[in-house]
Amino acid sequence: MQVPNAILVVAAEINIVLIISTVFFFVHARKLKSLVRRQQEKLLELLQVKKSTPEPPPPSVVTDYKTYLNRELDATSTQFSTESPGADIALELPDDSPVFQRILALRYAFLRAEELGTTEEIGTQAYWNIFQQTLTPLLSSSQSPLNVDNSDSEEELNTAKKRIENLEKFKRLFFDMEKQWKDAQANAQDYYGQLLELSEGVHDREAFNDVLQNYHGVYDSISQNITQVVQNTDSFDNKKIINITRQDPRAAEEIVKLRNVAADQHRIINNLQKKLEEATTAEEKEIVIVELQQQLQRQVRFVQESETCIQLLEDELAKAHEEIVLKDKTLDETSLLSEENQQIKSTLHNFTLESRDLLNSINELEEENDSLKQNMNQTAPIATHAVTKETVSDSNKIHTELSELKKQYAELEERYLDLKLSQL
Repeated sequence: MQVPNAILVVAAEINIVLIISTVFFFVHARKLKSLVRRQQEKLLELLQVKKSTPEPPPPSVVTDYKTYLNRELDATSTQFSTESPGADIALELPDDSPVFQRILALRYAFLRAEELGTTEEIGTQAYWNIFQQTLTPLLSSSQSPLNVDNSDSEEELNTAKKRIENLEKFKRLFFDMEKQWKDAQANAQDYYGQLLELSEGVHDREAFNDVLQNYHGVYDSISQNITQVVQNTDSFDNKKIINITRQDPRAAEEIVKLRNVAADQHRIINNLQKKLEEATTAEEKEIVIVELQQQLQRQVRFVQESETCIQLLEDELAKAHEEIVLKDKTLDETSLLSEENQQIKSTLHNFTLESRDLLNSINELEEENDSLKQNMNQTAPIATHAVTKETVSDSNKIHTELSELKKQYAELEERYLDLKLSQL
């Protein structure tokens, strides 16, 4: 069977293409082999060069540590410049500076000491002298708050002692005033007996006796009312006065309560003083200060109630004065009693004015104390949010202001009592 010429031509062309491709790949493979051989030779040469070349020494540890210190010093200085522009971190900061700035300055001082320490051999005397010279100022500045705390505690103790002395004077003044009142009442009783004897020579004896009995009743009612101020513990403004007659069984109990007020306050202050001396932590001192404030509020209530009692005495004395004027028109011999009652009224009036001044001073101190508490409560969230900057300085300021207010109040009490005792 005869094969067509076209098929033979196609088969011949395919064979020619395959032969050409085989020759091309053979030549290319030879080139690649020669290239690989040259690369291997270069690699061997590099290995030989590496073996013959000595290795470089490792980097110095001190140099790396010093670089790290310099980098940290720059970062700390930059942060300090952001917090306090224009200030020098190397200088000593004042005590009222924000806490975060003081922390940055402290870290800078430590890093600076470490950086200077790299210039000397570790363990030598010069090495440790660098740290001693650099860090000694930090120790001296850290001891100053302790001294301030000790001085504050001593000042609070002196203020508490002065308050105790003032309470002793209050107690002595109360009993002295009660004694003077009893003496005046005894003298009035004698004068009453003398006037009763003189009534025999008066033309209108019944009218004279009526006036005399009215005067005696008013004077006796003053004696009853002087011990009848009952305090209401629920409020400063709610005050209640009970007039007790001789048949009232509560009279003796109320008199005993009023006589024991000074002794109870003295005992309470002594206990608070002992607690303050025994307090070692800030929480315990804060509890004692709260108790002292409560005792101050009780004293304010006692002064307010005393003012109410004095006002009642003034009203009763005004009535007695009217009766005395009427009696003077009837009988001239009663001028001695009128003069004595005028003196009593003048003394009580002066005592009322002084009590009002003291009460106003106490109210002003209480308002300042309340405003300080409100400011402290308002600044509490801010202080919590920025505790690293403002907490310590604000706490010291509030503590100083509170101590100053207590000291001023104790001095006012002492001046008032000295003035009052000098008049007795």
